Amino acid sequence: MDTVLYIIAGEWIVFLVFIFSLGFVYGGKTERISKWYIQRSFLLFVLAIIAIIVIQRFEPGILLLRVIPDTVLSGVAGIVITTAGLAFATWARIHLGKFWSSMPMIKAGHHLIRTGPYRIVRNPMYTGMLVAFAGSAIVTGKLVAFIAVGIIVIGLWLKIKAEEDILLEKFGEEYIQFKRDVKALIPYIL
Repeated sequence: MDTVLYIIAGEWIVFLVFIFSLGFVYGGKTERISKWYIQRSFLLFVLAIIAIIVIQRFEPGILLLRVIPDTVLSGVAGIVITTAGLAFATWARIHLGKFWSSMPMIKAGHHLIRTGPYRIVRNPMYTGMLVAFAGSAIVTGKLVAFIAVGIIVIGLWLKIKAEEDILLEKFGEEYIQFKRDVKALIPYIL
């Protein structure tokens, strides 16, 4: 189990170093940033912490309940799923180039990216990261990991909505058409 966790942690570290280092090297000038995203994501974070504290207070130990058995199969499945998700997110990061940012914003010279994974889903980095979080939760196998994935889904949905607002404001009908053509997170479904 420890080896599998080290592999997963290593994958996440490499991924995060990659996406943020490209941002430092190729980051462009910010034109507009979402005003409400920070407030709503902070509120979500506070509510999640409160919920976890309340659950732990009334049901001690339940968050550490193992819901996926610690087996070779779950370890391999978790590594494969995490790797696939991070590879997809990396592909998206490469296609996004200088328009990537960790916050919902418009960069100078911004245009809609509709190549590579952006032909499949509008938010491929989030799709890939959610797949990777699910793989990581499988490896951990504990209830708290799956609750964390649920909280991350809500957080990313808030971020998607903030991004959609500023992209709609910037690109208007072009973005509306993009939304009609390509689903947000799951190809052809959602």
